[in-house]
Amino acid sequence: MTTVGFTRPRERLEAGYASCKKLGLTGIGAPSLDPIHGKPEAFNRLKELLVSNEAYFVLFASITAVEECVKEFGKENLLILLEGTNVACTGSSTEKALKEMVGRDSDLVPEMYSAECVANEIADEVFEKTVVLVRSAVGDNKAVEILQDAGAYVEDIASYDMVPAAVGPDHERLMDGIASGEVDAMVFTSPLTAKTFYSQMQERFGKEKTDEYLADVYKVAIGKPTSEGMASIGLPADTIPAKSTFDGMLETVAEYFKD
Repeated sequence: MTTVGFTRPRERLEAGYASCKKLGLTGIGAPSLDPIHGKPEAFNRLKELLVSNEAYFVLFASITAVEECVKEFGKENLLILLEGTNVACTGSSTEKALKEMVGRDSDLVPEMYSAECVANEIADEVFEKTVVLVRSAVGDNKAVEILQDAGAYVEDIASYDMVPAAVGPDHERLMDGIASGEVDAMVFTSPLTAKTFYSQMQERFGKEKTDEYLADVYKVAIGKPTSEGMASIGLPADTIPAKSTFDGMLETVAEYFKD
């Protein structure tokens, strides 16, 4: 049986194991990053933009972005706040979270899942309009640059920050599985999770051994930004799935290793 390693927020580890089992894969998971709720001034600004109907589009860049807004405003209040704007999500998982947690449909999900792709899709309609990005404090500036070049007023709302989860037994189990050759594939869900895990492995084994161990592992990046981020740290991905979701990555692994 093919063994796949992954790091995810700790609250989504069990769902990761369930997805692996459904596809006949053995999963070895470890916590990736822990979210820290955004600063009050960030949410105050978001509320101001929504109450005033100033926001033409609100883009939720992750499931966590939705979760943190629900924590701040509550489900019912957030649904009311979003009534006067268009809503985009960077992927189907975020769209599903918005529907389940808030009861709000998304008006746009790009074919290729990323904030950059959302920005490209709406660029021709946002001149002198306000677009609000709701995301992590560590997001890159590509979407912002695209929207600003299109003449949009961009509000970048950090609804949360991310800190690496402390290395524990789960991480050691995963890293030892890679070193021993037990792990056949690794799936990476963001540039930061890839960078964090790569650094943790180097701390445990050193860079030379880490690169040697990971060279034999089939590495899947959830999308183009993650693939580019991995390449920039010397950890090139072997592929990007057709569907930029966690399950899409697992399906790619199952297909690659099928008998």
